[in-house]
Amino acid sequence: MRYASITERLAGLGSGKWEIHFRGRQLRAQGKPVIELTIGEPDIAPDPRLFDACDAAMRAGRTRYSNGRGEPTLLDALATKYSRRTGREITTENILCFPGTQTALYGVMTGLVDAGDKVLVPDPHYATYEGVVRAPGAQLVPVPMRAAQGFHLQADVLEAAVTPGCRVLLLNNPHNPSGAVLSRGEIAAIGEVCRRHDLWIVSDEVYEHLTFGAEFASPFDSPELAERTVVVSSISKS
Repeated sequence: MRYASITERLAGLGSGKWEIHFRGRQLRAQGKPVIELTIGEPDIAPDPRLFDACDAAMRAGRTRYSNGRGEPTLLDALATKYSRRTGREITTENILCFPGTQTALYGVMTGLVDAGDKVLVPDPHYATYEGVVRAPGAQLVPVPMRAAQGFHLQADVLEAAVTPGCRVLLLNNPHNPSGAVLSRGEIAAIGEVCRRHDLWIVSDEVYEHLTFGAEFASPFDSPELAERTVVVSSISKS
């Protein structure tokens, strides 16, 4: 029997990467004091009103197929949020909803890169990034970030990493796992590199509201970078 080539591209990207996480959960279950620095799973329980709203919606009949782009009220809320944040008119036509951020990253990468293309990813990076890059056949190009710079991506280091075939910068800000929050100036300098090399920017912003006092900045909020930026975000962290 023959399998699709995606199985070869993703070979070795399975549960082995999560071994330390599973081990941490085992130690915690044994009563050991463990601080998890693996997956970004908040330790704050959801607001009980969310459960009440879900229960009421399902009992009222909200159990059937949804709109493929996202529920109209959700799309309206997101359009309002990003219009306020950017100061530009963002409509529901600019938004797609997915079951989760990883699904969204997979969909976005599949739409932006082909087999043989390259995706620049600041390193260290989240464990799933290699999988979403390699799934459509692209190659992950690590861009080193150093502790001496607080794990802030440097524009000159990004510039040096760009080679023929690079199509996308996968930017995570605020950053997992380092916690670094890029400033507007740093975003602008990084964006200028992307403009010169005609790179898409996929901006993973799931930690937008967890900056601990630092000002959040996004390339999507810059009119000069908005046309080349795709924001991926989530409600699970906020």
